[in-house]
Amino acid sequence: MPFELKRKPVRMRQTLPARDYYAPGIFDLEKERIFYQKWFCAGRQEELPNERDHMIREVLNESILIVRGESGMLRAFYNVCRHRGSKLCDGAGRLGSAIVCPYHGWTYSLDGRLVGTPNVGEVEGFDRSEYGLHAVALETWNGFVFVNLSANPRPLEEQLGPWRDYQRYHIERLRSGWRVVYEVAANWKILHENYNECLHCPRVHPELVKLIPIYRRGLIAENDGSWGNRLADGVTTFSKTGHSKLPFLPDLTEHEKRSYNGMTVFPNLMLDLLPDHVMTSVLWPTGPERTRVVSEILFEPATLARDDFDPADIVELQDLVSRQDWVVCERAQQGLRSRAFKFGVYPPQDEFVYEFDQEYLRARGPAPADDTGAS
Repeated sequence: MPFELKRKPVRMRQTLPARDYYAPGIFDLEKERIFYQKWFCAGRQEELPNERDHMIREVLNESILIVRGESGMLRAFYNVCRHRGSKLCDGAGRLGSAIVCPYHGWTYSLDGRLVGTPNVGEVEGFDRSEYGLHAVALETWNGFVFVNLSANPRPLEEQLGPWRDYQRYHIERLRSGWRVVYEVAANWKILHENYNECLHCPRVHPELVKLIPIYRRGLIAENDGSWGNRLADGVTTFSKTGHSKLPFLPDLTEHEKRSYNGMTVFPNLMLDLLPDHVMTSVLWPTGPERTRVVSEILFEPATLARDDFDPADIVELQDLVSRQDWVVCERAQQGLRSRAFKFGVYPPQDEFVYEFDQEYLRARGPAPADDTGAS
């Protein structure tokens, strides 16, 4: 049976204040109360397939080193040497048997212990065991790597909420067949809000509304409360024709083979689940009015290995829809700067946008009343 959502009629409601999308003071609050306190998606486990593989993730002003140790365990650390604060690693790739600071050569094991201090012998009051790398909490979910910069993070499962049980797509075993990085001149919340409504779909996504009938009416939830959106008759995927040569993902129900399921994991992961692929989008806020989006399309490994594997038709539409979204998100960002615009309104069809904003406000907490956004 599809997952049932209980909904009540809603009224026209007020949006977040315009300043929340561009004020530096608000963005600073988000850094401290959301991005440095919540679990934050940092990518896929498949990016680190082998022991000693590493990758660097910039979580706003913090550089995080993620490494797969010799035991196969993933660990995360602040990417900073305990000697004089030098940045340790760059980019991604394969480490040697240890992490070596490029400045003075202080050396750390892959589990973060300080094991070498060239030309610095035994010094009174200096205990190497107390100068290992600063650890960052790391957990995995469905093949994704999450990090949390807070001192005492709650379990990731608590943040995921009901989405954690959506397992039949087996996202953990899927592998990337296409990747793109978008630079969007819009606040990260605008991207989330755009994802959570479809009043814009008939005008902005003419190709998409042919595939999902309910989108033609600007709706995002089926009238019977069933989870997901029904694809049009005969449609099996997101492509301009509604078809592809790729097989369905294993283990899906008949309902899921005829549906599109979308979900977000607050604060920076979006998932589009289709019968033959899953698209992931990880949002990296880089400033109050800029967001980097890393999108990938995941497939079954057996599908990727096929001699006739060709996802071009799926890539074509997914990329088109994304770029259509980024254009209108950027226009929204530009308009929010107007002195005439203080806040907008959410009609009943924007219920999921309103719910996102409420989750955001719970996480961010109150903001100073006099924050006008001045630098």
